[in-house]
Amino acid sequence: MMEEEEKQKQSQEIDSSSLQENSQEMSQNGPSLPAAAPTSVSTQSFTSLLPKALSAVLYPTGRSSDPQQSRSPASLEQVQSELRELRDQFHQMKRQHNNEIKLLMSELDEEKRIRLTIQMEMQRMKKHMSK
Repeated sequence: MMEEEEKQKQSQEIDSSSLQENSQEMSQNGPSLPAAAPTSVSTQSFTSLLPKALSAVLYPTGRSSDPQQSRSPASLEQVQSELRELRDQFHQMKRQHNNEIKLLMSELDEEKRIRLTIQMEMQRMKKHMSK
């Protein structure tokens, strides 16, 4: 159990350092999409953490026949705390995803309006040219 926790901490440190590097690169190079880029970077780090953490919680090594007897109250509290953190992260990712979808929908609507305006202008110009 301790080895898994150490591996998790190491992977979290690696993910957080890569997240910091990505955010530094983005601040230097500028984001390609204003609001979509930062959320996709943080989502990638969350998605890389979730399967490892969930598998550690769901399938701990050295499991006995009675799971409640194999865990001490301290480790049970720790698992519950990790579960709360994962739920919070999940809800945060869900909110970010919904916000990103709303943003993309509004950008799409704006692009549609621009396309229609250009089409109408082209038709007007064609009519004017044919006269």
